[in-house]
Amino acid sequence: MGIKSYSTHIASIKRWPRGYRIVLRIFIALVIAVATNLAISSVVDTPKMSKIRRDNNRLVREHTILLEKIAASGQILEDIKHRDHYVYRPLLGVDTIGDPDILRVYSDYNDSKYVGYAGDKYSELIEQGWRNLDKLTRQIYYASISLDDTQEMATHKEEFSTVIPAIWPIDRTKLRSVSSLYGMRKHPRYGTWRKHEGVDLAAPKGTPVYATGNAVVSESRWRNGYGNLIELNHSFGYKTRYGHLSKMYVKEGDSVTRGQVIGEVGNTGVSHGSHLHYEVRFRDNTVNPIHYFNKDMSPEAYIELMQQIEESSEKN
Repeated sequence: MGIKSYSTHIASIKRWPRGYRIVLRIFIALVIAVATNLAISSVVDTPKMSKIRRDNNRLVREHTILLEKIAASGQILEDIKHRDHYVYRPLLGVDTIGDPDILRVYSDYNDSKYVGYAGDKYSELIEQGWRNLDKLTRQIYYASISLDDTQEMATHKEEFSTVIPAIWPIDRTKLRSVSSLYGMRKHPRYGTWRKHEGVDLAAPKGTPVYATGNAVVSESRWRNGYGNLIELNHSFGYKTRYGHLSKMYVKEGDSVTRGQVIGEVGNTGVSHGSHLHYEVRFRDNTVNPIHYFNKDMSPEAYIELMQQIEESSEKN
C-alpha cells in the first residue's frame, strides 16, 4: 500500500510541467547543501569562521592587556595621590580635599549605565573594562583638582603661611579646659546628640580672642546659637569662626593679622558657661581645630593637650 502510494506520487510529479520539476530539484539540492554545510561547519571550521574566531581571540587578548594597563595607570595615580596627601600637603600644612561635589563626581556610576553590555558572550569582559576606565577617569579628575590646589598653595606658600590658622585663639595660660571636642556629642543645653562643629575652650569672661591667621572679616554679628560671632575668611578655602563672644572689636570687611585681638570670650547665644567656640572650615566643611593648634606648640605642650583632651572626653 505504501509502495503503491509512493509510486503514484512519483508518477504524479512526473506529470508536472518540466519547469516545476526543475525548480523542485533545485530546492531539494539547496536543502541538502545547507544541511551538509551546517553539519560540516559544526565539526570543522570554515575559513570564514576560523578567521572570525581568531579575530575574537585577538580582541579578547587585547582587551585583557587594556585592563592591565588601566590597572597599572590606576596604581600610578594612587601613588600620586599618596604623595599629595602624605608628603606635599603635610609640608604645606593643608588638609586634603573634602568638597562633597568633587567626591560625588568621583563616586562610581550607577549600575544602570552598564545594562546595555549584558547578554553577550563577552559582556562581562566589556563591562569590567568600562567600569575600570570610568573609575580611572574619576581618579584622574580628582588627582588633577587636588594637585592644582596643592600647586596654587605652593606657588603662594609665603602668603599661605601667614593666612592659615596656626595659633591658639586664646592665651593658653587662660585656658581652663577643652570643655567640648569636635565631633558627635550630647548637647549640654538640648540634651540631644548632634555634631559639634568646633571645639569649646573654657576661659574667663573677657579673655582676649586672637585671629589665628591673616584674614578679612566676613561676618561680625549676632547669630542664633553662636551668639556674638566673628567669621574670618583666610582665603585658600580656609575660614575660622569665633562664637559666644562678649565683645567684638572688628566689623565686616576689616583686614586682620595673625595674633590681633578681635574680641573677648563670653557666654552669649546658646552657651553653658564662659567659653570660646572655635571652628576651622576648609572649603565650607568643618575640620578638627585641634589639628591646627600644634603649629603653635612644642611637642611636649601638644602631648599635654592631647592628655587633657583624653581626660575631658572620658568625663563626658
